[in-house]
Amino acid sequence: MSLSSKNETSPEADRSEQPDKWSDLHPDLIYLISRKLTDVFDFVRFRVVCKRWRSAVQASDLPPQLPWITDNCGSFSKGYLRFYSLLTGKTHVIKVPQSSEKVVTGSAYNYLLTCKRARCSLFNPLTNEELSLPKLDLDIWHPSCVPFGPSPDQSSRYVVISSPPIGEFTHLYFCQLGDEEWYELGPVIIANRRKMVKQFQNSGFTFYDGRCYARDRETRFTKVIDVETDTVLHVVPPPKSDLVGVFVYLVVSSGEILRVCKYEKNSSENNCDFYIYRLELGNRDRNVMDPYWLKIDNISNQFLFLHEIHGCAFRAKDFPEFLGNSIYFFKETSKVNSFELFRYDIKEGILEGLQVSAGKARGSFIPRKARSWFIPSLC
Repeated sequence: MSLSSKNETSPEADRSEQPDKWSDLHPDLIYLISRKLTDVFDFVRFRVVCKRWRSAVQASDLPPQLPWITDNCGSFSKGYLRFYSLLTGKTHVIKVPQSSEKVVTGSAYNYLLTCKRARCSLFNPLTNEELSLPKLDLDIWHPSCVPFGPSPDQSSRYVVISSPPIGEFTHLYFCQLGDEEWYELGPVIIANRRKMVKQFQNSGFTFYDGRCYARDRETRFTKVIDVETDTVLHVVPPPKSDLVGVFVYLVVSSGEILRVCKYEKNSSENNCDFYIYRLELGNRDRNVMDPYWLKIDNISNQFLFLHEIHGCAFRAKDFPEFLGNSIYFFKETSKVNSFELFRYDIKEGILEGLQVSAGKARGSFIPRKARSWFIPSLC
C-alpha cells in the first residue's frame, strides 16, 4: 500500500514552485525583511538590489531612526558633513557638493538649518533636498536652532526658530514654507538677564500641531500660542515644586507636552535628577479649569533623548537596545573621539553612564564640537 496520496507533491514539484531567485520573493516578505534594517545605509542598499525589491519597499518605509549627532564645526564649508549614529555607533561622512560657505546652525527633525550669508534653508544631507526659507539678516542675529521644523504630523509646514539674546531678550520667529518673510511671535518675549545667560541657557520651547509652547526664563511661566493667529491661548504657571537653576526641555511625547527638568547637583552631569510634568489643560473632575503641570514618574514604553536645547520621544519597542521609561542624554568628554551617554531611570531615579566610542570609519568624529542633530530620513 502506497503512503502517497493524490494531494501530495513530489520533491521535484516542490522545487519547481520555489523561487529560484531572491527577486522572486513575495513583496510582503521583502517588506518584512526591510523592517529589520535599522541602518539607513543598509536600507538603501537593500532597495537597490533589483526593481522588484525597490517597488516593494518605498523610501518612506525606512524603519524608525534615532538622531545622528552632527559635527558641524568647520567641516560643512569643506564639502562634507560628519555624523555619529546613536543607533549603530558608526561615524558617517557625507559629501555635500552644494555646501560652499554654508554653516549649520541648528536642526529640525529630518533637516539641518543651514545659512549662507543672509540665505537660510532646511537641508536633508541624505537626499540633498533643500527647502528655502525667508532671508535673514545675519549681521543682526544668528538663529540658534529649529526645534521643530515641519510639524511631526506633516499637516502644517511651519518652522519656528529662536534668536540668541538680542540685548536682554530672546525672540521667537516663525514662517510657513513658501513665505517670503519671518513673523515674530509678538506676545512671546523671553527675558534673558545677562548674568543669568550661562545658568539658564535653555529657556525651553517647542512646536506642535499649530501651537508654540514657550517658557519665559524669568517668570518660568509657559505660554501656549496659536501660530496662525499669534494669540496667547494659555499662560501656564510653573509647578509648585519647580526648582531654581534647572535646565528645562519641552518635549512632545505621544501627542502630549512634557516639561522635563534636569537638576544638576554640584554642577556635575554625573550627579543629577530629572523631574517630569505633563501639561494638563484642565480637569473638571478635580474642579481645576486652568492649565497646569502634573508631575509624573512614568512615560510607559517611551524614552526621551535630550541634547543641547532639543528633546525627542521614541517608542522603546522600535529600539530594543534602549529601555522605556528612561531619559538618554550625553556628556561631552575631554577624550578625543568619545563621549559618555547617560541613561536616567525615571521610575527608580537612578543615573547610569554608558560609554560610547565613535568609530573611525571614513574619518574621525570629535564629539566636543557637536552642536546639533537630525533624524535620518529618505523623503
